[in-house]
Amino acid sequence: MTNTRQSGPWAFLNHLLSPLEAAAVIAAAAMLLAAMVLVSADALLRYAFNAPLSFQYTLTENYLLVGLICLALPWGYRTGGYIRIQALAARLAPGWRVWLLRIGILLSAIYMAILGWLGATYFWEAWINQEYQLGVIDWPVSWSWAPIPIGCGLLALRLALQSFGPVDQLHIDHADDGAVA
Repeated sequence: MTNTRQSGPWAFLNHLLSPLEAAAVIAAAAMLLAAMVLVSADALLRYAFNAPLSFQYTLTENYLLVGLICLALPWGYRTGGYIRIQALAARLAPGWRVWLLRIGILLSAIYMAILGWLGATYFWEAWINQEYQLGVIDWPVSWSWAPIPIGCGLLALRLALQSFGPVDQLHIDHADDGAVA
């Protein structure tokens, strides 16, 4: 994003949302580190000592990978980690281009909010029904759904904020260093 100082409600809401996104991406990074350590340790123990970590696959697949992907979404978007196809927008007048971007971002916010709501619904149903995935360790299914509403919800808020925010915030500078604000 541009480094100009903003004021008003947009800046206030951005100031509230940015630390939540930073906390989510730090949790995602910790999950990535844990997944790498567990997979490496499992491979080493499996092939060197014929003693694999029996819990590693379920933990990594159902909990860590879901968390690291979903929790990193809002920070990744805020720092420019997205693809924007501009074939149509490039042919429009600047005023129409701004409206096209705002509408597209707002529709994306609605879509992410729906995904977050569905994830929260699945989390809640699994929590209430006390669902477990049986195995060497009985894993609670609800916690595998927890990162989805958090990550999608934060991304929906970021998208909604950006769609109603200042015009200069619609175009994230991809040359930015990506530092957490």
